[in-house]
Amino acid sequence: MKKYDYIVIGSGPVANSFSSELKDSNKKVLIVEGDAFGGICPNYGCEPKIFLEGAVKTVLMSRQLSGKGISQPATINWEDLMKRKKQTFEAHPENAIKGMQSNHADTLIGTASFIDSHTLKVNGEEIYGEKIVIATGQKPNKLPIEGSELTFSSNDVLSLDYLPKNVVLIGGGYIGMELAVILNAAGAHVEIVEFADRALTAFYWEHVKDVVQEMEDQGIIFHFNHAVSNVEKNGEKYVVASKQGLTIETDYVVDASGRVPNIDNLNLDEVGIEHDRGGVLVNDYLETNVKGVYAAGDVVSKDPLVAPKLTPTSAYEGEYLSDYFEGKTDTPIKYPVIGSAAFTFPQIAQAGVSVSEALENEDYEVVHHDLTSDYFYTGTNDYNAKLTLVFDHNNRLVGASEVSQTAADDINNFIDIIGMDVDKREWKETFLPIFPAISYKTRIFI
Repeated sequence: MKKYDYIVIGSGPVANSFSSELKDSNKKVLIVEGDAFGGICPNYGCEPKIFLEGAVKTVLMSRQLSGKGISQPATINWEDLMKRKKQTFEAHPENAIKGMQSNHADTLIGTASFIDSHTLKVNGEEIYGEKIVIATGQKPNKLPIEGSELTFSSNDVLSLDYLPKNVVLIGGGYIGMELAVILNAAGAHVEIVEFADRALTAFYWEHVKDVVQEMEDQGIIFHFNHAVSNVEKNGEKYVVASKQGLTIETDYVVDASGRVPNIDNLNLDEVGIEHDRGGVLVNDYLETNVKGVYAAGDVVSKDPLVAPKLTPTSAYEGEYLSDYFEGKTDTPIKYPVIGSAAFTFPQIAQAGVSVSEALENEDYEVVHHDLTSDYFYTGTNDYNAKLTLVFDHNNRLVGASEVSQTAADDINNFIDIIGMDVDKREWKETFLPIFPAISYKTRIFI
């Protein structure tokens, strides 16, 4: 039986940062992957999505500037764009393997399942690990409805060779909203069916309304307060029906109802590893109830307000575990300020104390800024640009939310300030950003 000091199940950001931190140690590390090496983000998720967004954002910005300096808005050739996307990302799994091997970790492709707290079975072989880290992430959810087998996932959309004429997306969260923007900009007619009465429930509603309005202006149709009951095939078409009586005929149906923990094949119950609907349960050291077995990344059940399920969070947890295992720290994990964004058009982003929470708590001061007259935003006709900042009673910035074409980059400029925990005066005496760059805005509004 092969023996390792540490085994990581899953090859995403947890494994990448974990192996990188341990590359100069003398520990034997094994990374096991049951799908494409590198995990969801570079193969089926955020990285291909942001690649496509480069063309999408260019098209939508050119539409915004039509008649305002741009005479002919850009258009997308989906087939060419997808061909280039596949060429760009096809080598990633092999490169991920080489990267982890360069960190002196062994790699193995196969589905891992627990035999006991220190032993895994992979490809029929038993492998021992002194410590084992579950980092299998999440997988696309499948709604428990009649005809669910007819629906496609976000993974499928990001590899579509040909653009469907009509698309229905079930769900108005991150995945549904981002995919809707991409497909609509490329020329598809898009409709979103959402169970709740609003989209992007994790974000400040006043900013979400601007996103929804812009998407509607671009031709995307929303159906809120509708629970999809079934999907049927009617010849070459699909029919999506809701319990409330909605019926839509379309060419393609995407189940964008979210993601669920990827734990089905791990045999957790047999070993007694506790988990719930949100994922594997861990303590403040990322250890499960079974000694020697840990979990990190999106597979963990955690508070989204403290540790949202995002790539940077996963990488941070991988770094923490490497330090904890090697005795470089003995303290519980403490999360930094973590920003989140939906790469819609316009984008929406936030960090720190949410605006909704602050508005319900008199200990906070909430300040709204309309950015639409600012030179940076008028240059791209960004008529949705709005920023909201949250300050505590000590005049320290503790939260930020923005809707704009550049919201993700803008909010990144505020994350450091929130994390530094300094008041306005201290920050202005310490930093002087570049002008006229977008980061200078932090000095104006802090």
